[in-house]
Amino acid sequence: MTAGQFATVINAYVWADGQLATFGPGVVLAVGFRLVWRGTWRTLDRIAAARETVARSRAQAAPDTRPGTDQQALHTCTAIWNTSNRKEKP
Repeated sequence: MTAGQFATVINAYVWADGQLATFGPGVVLAVGFRLVWRGTWRTLDRIAAARETVARSRAQAAPDTRPGTDQQALHTCTAIWNTSNRKEKP
């Protein structure tokens, strides 16, 4: 920690101590309540966003990757094979 940072921390402590001496312990209670309130709502927002992401991912149908179920590639290859103009040698 540099000397400037250390001086900033000391100034912040002196300011907070002065505020506490002026306004009493209600300041600490109000600030603590505000921090808890903000943290609770941020956590709830993150949980809601995570639930929406999970619901969206579950709603999307996963591709069927079982063997023998994807016939489109086979049909495409067969169609190309049957319609190509290839020259066969006798």
